[in-house]
Amino acid sequence: MMTHSDPPSELRPDDERRRAARVRPGPLRIRLHRTCEGILIDISETGALVQVPTSMPAERAVTLSLESHDTLLRLPGRVVRSSPHQVELASATLARNEYKVAVQFSDIPQDQADALRRLIKVKSE
Repeated sequence: MMTHSDPPSELRPDDERRRAARVRPGPLRIRLHRTCEGILIDISETGALVQVPTSMPAERAVTLSLESHDTLLRLPGRVVRSSPHQVELASATLARNEYKVAVQFSDIPQDQADALRRLIKVKSE
């Protein structure tokens, strides 16, 4: 699990560094593993960072589902880490905990990989 005391990415082992450029496509609703809904923070061809209401164990197999431009993406992968994140709403007096969950994609079907590349290209322009 990554914590605030973890070294910056340039000091992490090669296998932990990001291998692809990430984009922030705006607040897109996502679903992890059929039942857990959340918000996409960023995404690349190799993985995504999402914010969800519950923690997920590392190494758990998941499918990240999101809809963009009338295309439903279903991206298989695994949870790399899950870190608590405090959310404060302007209209609320109390903050609540949510979790930032990092997902590494694996074995993406070709049609889904192509759709993911198009999403990243459109959102990076």
